[in-house]
Amino acid sequence: MEKTKKAEKSSIDPHREFLDMDTDEEDFGRLESPETEEELLPEPVKPVFDEQNLNKLVQYVKDLTILPLIKDSDWKEDCHTVIREYFENPVYALLSIYFEMETLRARLSVPEDDQSEFVYFLRTPWHVFTVDNFHATVIFGSINRNAMMCVLKAMENMYASAALNSNEWPEIIRNNLFFNLHNFLMCLTEWIYKPMGLTKLYVPRENLPDVAEPPRDEKSDLTEEDEQYVSNELRESEKAQIDRFEGIVRYWIKQIREVLTNTSKNTTRGIIFDELQHWTAIYFNLCCLHDQLSSKEIQSILCLLENVRSPSVDSFQVLTLQLHEGLEQAASNVAYLNVLSEACNDLKCPNEIEEPITKILLLILFIWTESPFYNISDNIEILCEVISTQIVHQCKNYVDLQTILEGDAENGINILRKCISCCETYRIVYNKVTRITAHIESNKDWHVNEQLVFKRIDTFTQRCYDVIEICNALIVFGRRNKVGMIGGAKGTEHEDYCCRIENLFYENLEEVKLVRDNILDVTNSTWLKNMQKFRDSVTELENMVVNLIDRIFEEVQTIEEGIEAIYALQRFNYRESLRDTLSIKWVQVWKIFGREIESCSNSMTLRDVYHPLLQHHSENAITLCLSKYLERLFHMMIDASDWIGECAAEKYILEQYKKVKSALDNKTQQNLI
Repeated sequence: MEKTKKAEKSSIDPHREFLDMDTDEEDFGRLESPETEEELLPEPVKPVFDEQNLNKLVQYVKDLTILPLIKDSDWKEDCHTVIREYFENPVYALLSIYFEMETLRARLSVPEDDQSEFVYFLRTPWHVFTVDNFHATVIFGSINRNAMMCVLKAMENMYASAALNSNEWPEIIRNNLFFNLHNFLMCLTEWIYKPMGLTKLYVPRENLPDVAEPPRDEKSDLTEEDEQYVSNELRESEKAQIDRFEGIVRYWIKQIREVLTNTSKNTTRGIIFDELQHWTAIYFNLCCLHDQLSSKEIQSILCLLENVRSPSVDSFQVLTLQLHEGLEQAASNVAYLNVLSEACNDLKCPNEIEEPITKILLLILFIWTESPFYNISDNIEILCEVISTQIVHQCKNYVDLQTILEGDAENGINILRKCISCCETYRIVYNKVTRITAHIESNKDWHVNEQLVFKRIDTFTQRCYDVIEICNALIVFGRRNKVGMIGGAKGTEHEDYCCRIENLFYENLEEVKLVRDNILDVTNSTWLKNMQKFRDSVTELENMVVNLIDRIFEEVQTIEEGIEAIYALQRFNYRESLRDTLSIKWVQVWKIFGREIESCSNSMTLRDVYHPLLQHHSENAITLCLSKYLERLFHMMIDASDWIGECAAEKYILEQYKKVKSALDNKTQQNLI
């Protein structure tokens, strides 16, 4: 029997003991059963609309849909079908309407990520819209390209209002919830408006405690005991809310301080229009900030904190006074800059600028003596820099670099020299006008850093010289002035070498064209490296040309060949370094002429030795031919000197020519007698 009992026990499932335990899990299962039953509840019955009411609801949606360029013809049948489905099936909480390319679409969910603009209609699940309750119960709005602004407005107008006005929050989480909500909305508000150049103060929509209601003039009637009582009462019931408002006001103080600190900062140094826009934006921002501080909501919060003796209120009042001063300063600066901007409209650089620039600089002196802001040296220095930038800007627009670099080098040089002259005139007029400051009855001196004032002018002038240097190289190495036909046995080889030089030059010029926008941009320093690289490449080309000239003149034996070679290479005479090389070769041609003179002289004195060309002629004929031969060479050299120029050896060789020519003429006359 015991064995049987043991067998029965062993036959029982070994896990049974665990399953039979009275655990909390079974109770937990029994507790969860009601939720399971709720999950299995049937769906609510879908509404049934007659055609007339359904069409009205569809029309309501169409009337509330506002999208750019939307027309009645954009509403197609597929949109109507989706909208009807939204009303007939309340399980869908969201309806979106948007443009996909140029086609209007309706969707029962959020559009794809690449959709940045759509209109939405929202409801709680299974809420049934009717013709009577639609406008009262629908939540609708639009999301545009500024998605964060839409988030802010939705948070402020819907979620924040509902959260702050609800009395259902447990006290244990209420303060943390409200504190985090305010911090989020403060940061989001600043993140959105600050890039616009605006300072937006976040105003909480909490109901203020009664302590904020008494006017400020009645606060002074409170005794110290009353104040202590109020303080104790607040610590017991309203301290958390006061702390939240205190944090918000401190955030306002940070924002206002940042605005006031940046008011006098302007690192743009643009043209006069930029300076005017800078101060106009500051003035507008300060006006908006002043209007916000004057609002009833902000004043109520300040009154509340003042009544509870908050230390932030005193700091806030000081900043408010500074804000008023900054507002007056900005208004004054805008007025002066408007006058100066009108004067700058008459400035048409690089044409005649002496009269308009004199008027502008005299206006700057007037502003310096009258303006409470620009009477400081650092600030009036900004205006002078702005005028310099204005001149550079107009001259830059006057220069068409693309046309110049494409080959119009000669005209480009004239334009650039005109711009350089304009900058020099500005400097002369500036020096004349600023001398007047010594005679102005004022307690201050004109301490303006001229190096900073003319920094951009000097940089622009140097850039103009850089472009002139490129133009000169284009004239020498470009294809517009072709190398003439080079004679000699290796003439074709030399011409191919010239083409190779041209191609290398245009490769370097293309690199310059790629960065032409940086050339006259005085704020971009990368051009210096590009220009140095171009100079190095031109130096290499000059060396190649020098080698070419040397090779050509190695084959030159006669005056005709020498003059023809110099004529073919005449375009290189435009460059100073190559001009010296050609001058040396011109001396070489004169030396050939000198050797011809010496050869003719020897032929005349030695009767048995004749010039190789005249061996078969009589003595009289030989003398006459020598005279004519030298005379022809002389005229050839003199004619070439008119366009090549003189050289050091010319005077000595011409004296030798005159002696030999005179001797030949005398001998010819004696032979005739």
